[in-house]
Amino acid sequence: MDLKRRLRDGRHRLWLGLARRGNEDAFRRLYDELYGPVAGYVAGRVANPQDAEDLTGTVFFRLVDGLDRFDGRRGSVLTWLLAVARNLVIDHHRRRQAHGAARDRTVPVEEMADVLAADRGDPLGTLVRDEDLRQLRRLVRRQPEEVRELIALRFGEGLSVRESAAVLGLKEDAAKQRFARAFRKIRQELLTDEPRRDEGEPACVTSE
Repeated sequence: MDLKRRLRDGRHRLWLGLARRGNEDAFRRLYDELYGPVAGYVAGRVANPQDAEDLTGTVFFRLVDGLDRFDGRRGSVLTWLLAVARNLVIDHHRRRQAHGAARDRTVPVEEMADVLAADRGDPLGTLVRDEDLRQLRRLVRRQPEEVRELIALRFGEGLSVRESAAVLGLKEDAAKQRFARAFRKIRQELLTDEPRRDEGEPACVTSE
């Protein structure tokens, strides 16, 4: 875990501990810093702005109710709230389907290729910066839903593999294995398809 993330998580735990003792300023600081990531996560999966806002509000109601139940050994405050948000989003779509409503148009993970390609110092980010984004979307779309969600959390939300695993309720080793398999498969297919994208020019592939 990098220093920036350790400082962030330590700051959140400190504020949460103070909020437990009734410090309103600490809770306000915690809310202000966590609202953006949580709201962005929900908005990326629920297209209706009012529904997304309501769900985000519910996440923070859960935070208030669960101040005494947070267990730092199971992850950071941010991963805890994103896990709550994920469950609320799933329940939201299930309720809509149960009542015969058309499912909200969510932002599919494969449409986040521009985010995946952002320079985050990660091997996949380095790999895809120079690749065709339409090709990347197609390859990511082939992955199982849980792997697509793992990729979105890792690159779209900027979480570590460990944090992403906590949000999805997976063991860290299992998440690492799934991510590594998906990364190898995407990388291999990108390299395999290189000649087709550069018609008439031989592909120059080097091994790392």
